[in-house]
Amino acid sequence: MTGAPADQAFVWREAQAALLDHLRRQDPPHALRRVARSLAQAAGRPVALVAAGGDPAACWLGGPGARREALQAGGWCLALTRTGLAVGQLWLDPQPVPADREALLRTLDPLIETAAELLATLLEAQDPRSPASLALVQAAIREAGTYVWEWDLRTDVLGDIDEGALMLGYEPDALGHTQADWDRLIHPEDAAPAEAAYQAHARGEMERYQCRYRAKAADGSWRWIEERGRVVERDAQGRPVRMLGTQADATLLLALEEARQERALALAANAAKTQFLSRVSHELRTPLHAVLSFSELMASDTEQPLPAAQQRRLAHVQQAGQHLQALIDDLLDLSLVEAGRLQVRSEAIALAPLLGELQALVQPQAEAAGVAMHWPAVPEGAQLQADARRLRQVLLNLLGNAIKYNRPQGRVTVGASRDGGGWAIAVADTGLGIAPERMGELFQPFNRLGRERGPVAGVGLGLALSQLLVQAMGGRIEVQSTLADAQGQGGGSIFRLVLPAAHPGRVR
Repeated sequence: MTGAPADQAFVWREAQAALLDHLRRQDPPHALRRVARSLAQAAGRPVALVAAGGDPAACWLGGPGARREALQAGGWCLALTRTGLAVGQLWLDPQPVPADREALLRTLDPLIETAAELLATLLEAQDPRSPASLALVQAAIREAGTYVWEWDLRTDVLGDIDEGALMLGYEPDALGHTQADWDRLIHPEDAAPAEAAYQAHARGEMERYQCRYRAKAADGSWRWIEERGRVVERDAQGRPVRMLGTQADATLLLALEEARQERALALAANAAKTQFLSRVSHELRTPLHAVLSFSELMASDTEQPLPAAQQRRLAHVQQAGQHLQALIDDLLDLSLVEAGRLQVRSEAIALAPLLGELQALVQPQAEAAGVAMHWPAVPEGAQLQADARRLRQVLLNLLGNAIKYNRPQGRVTVGASRDGGGWAIAVADTGLGIAPERMGELFQPFNRLGRERGPVAGVGLGLALSQLLVQAMGGRIEVQSTLADAQGQGGGSIFRLVLPAAHPGRVR
């Protein structure tokens, strides 16, 4: 810091203000930092105060631009005493060279005396027998992520600006010492709202000043600051002359609030989607039921049988209707699960008869697709706890996928094994496999992992619904997959359905 020395009136005014500040706050370090700033401004050069005894770094109270190594290497040092006892030192930068060094020191004398008085008070406060100072309270508040500030509107000096600097990752004295210095950190879009909030409080329209704004941190990022304050002193005309307040980094808090709002919107959208799916499913069921019923009547009419060509066309209608019926059923089940209204009836189920029944159901589909089915023997006594209807639904979906997404002359293996306190049913195929980066999308409704235009029909509901049904029955689905090579060989997926073991003596 350089510049012309201040006049005697300024020195006296600042000395009195520092003493009054100490009387109000009972915080010698804070008052001494104010004296150091005032001395630097009055002397037109960097200065620092050093308390006697203790760690020199901890006892250093530098003004703007003061660097301990530089001052102690070539600065002027003035010993400070009180009642004959050394209480500290005043260090001054020798540049610029004053016309009369002694005259400068005489001008600074009121502030130097105030510094000595405050240093003596500081040393008394550091005595372990003395009560805790406000500095300790500040330290405790800082640990909670809140920083205290004080603003002198007459001089624009922002006391404890280094507290805010610490919050934003700056070094002490890096920002300056005025409110104008701090304002330069505020995001341009937030400066006007912050000023409007202050003016509303200053005019008495708001009980306190409160504002959120972005401030530029030392690393270049923008941090959200939650700032509160209050005018604690006004002049004879009612104009604010002193404010106190706090700052806190609200970046994480705002991110959490935004996440909560996004979650609430997502839940509302999901509820609306569930309600829509439920209504659409019910509305489509009635006309579709009529289509399927009349097509069955036409196909089975022995009195007026249809010609062979029309029978084939009618078979296509029935096949499409049954596919649509299955889709509607899945949509309705999905809406029931997501709304928490799906009824699950838990019962003990023997695995061997269940897999034998499923084998008979899927064998025609496998033969039509040219896929070989392999069913190893089920361990004796294997039985699990589940809803029989929903378990068949899930296994038929897994088996159907293993067949549909397999390669020509592929293979599907279905087996059962113990898994801790439950049983696992594994469905392994030799298909193309699933890319690792798409595994996270596997159970998303209506997501077919990029195979929407492939030869296999579907809308991507089966796995999503299967997972929800299994979770409702107290189980889980695990997946392992390997991508096939360029010739379509070496790939495949294994879906493991794990459910609790059945209670003994309750097998269905």
